[in-house]
Formats: sequence, C-alpha cells, structure tokens
Amino acid sequence: MIGFETDLQDLRDSAGALLDAAEAAETASQGLRGTDVPVSSGGGSGFFGGIAGMLPVDNAFGRSLGMPAVAQAYNDHLAKIQTLVAKLQQTTSDTSHALMRVAELYEQADEDSKQHVNRAAAGLEAN
Repeated sequence: MIGFETDLQDLRDSAGALLDAAEAAETASQGLRGTDVPVSSGGGSGFFGGIAGMLPVDNAFGRSLGMPAVAQAYNDHLAKIQTLVAKLQQTTSDTSHALMRVAELYEQADEDSKQHVNRAAAGLEAN
C-alpha cells in the first residue's frame, strides 16, 4: 500500500478471527441459557413440580439440602456472567466489522493515491 504500513490481509485475517471469537461467545451465551436453578423449595416448580410445597424442588443443590440462598447467589452470578458474555460477543463482533471497514477504507485510500500519482505522472508526460 502506498503510504500505509498495514497489510490489508492482516486486517482482514484479524477481522475474521474476531468474528470467529464472536461466534464462539454467542455459542457460550446460548449454552448458559436454562442453567439457572430453582430458588425455593415448593411452589409448583422443579422436577417433581413441588406439589404445593409437599415435595422439595429438585435442583443443582439437591432435593433436600434447602439452600435457597446459595441457589439465589448462583442465579445472580449466572446473570452477571450471561451479561458479560453477551457484551463480549457484541464488542467482538463490532470490532470485527470495524476492522473490515478499516481495511476497505485503506484499500480505497490506496486506490485513490495510486490514481492521483498516475494522473500526476500523466500530467508530467504531457509537458
């Protein structure tokens, strides 16, 4: 490229790698869905349905451990992780698109510069 010390293919390769990373973050985000756990023991949710509080809810902390505070802390942490992974996916995707746009702009600037040089050379030859 005239006037630039950037290899356009490097920019495009980086953009592609970031797009792959964004897709991996999206896959991770989808994998987090549905991994929350019931917080209370009863109330009609869980594997056995809770049957009006008669059967404890089946969750990651066991059917009889009665740890709603731990389940709530897990769910709170999970929500934060989901938010961060979603931000990671979005910013990585945005960066990928930005690098592709930079490559396009560099390519256009390089082409404009070459045309300018060619016009200047043609003007000198005419004299």
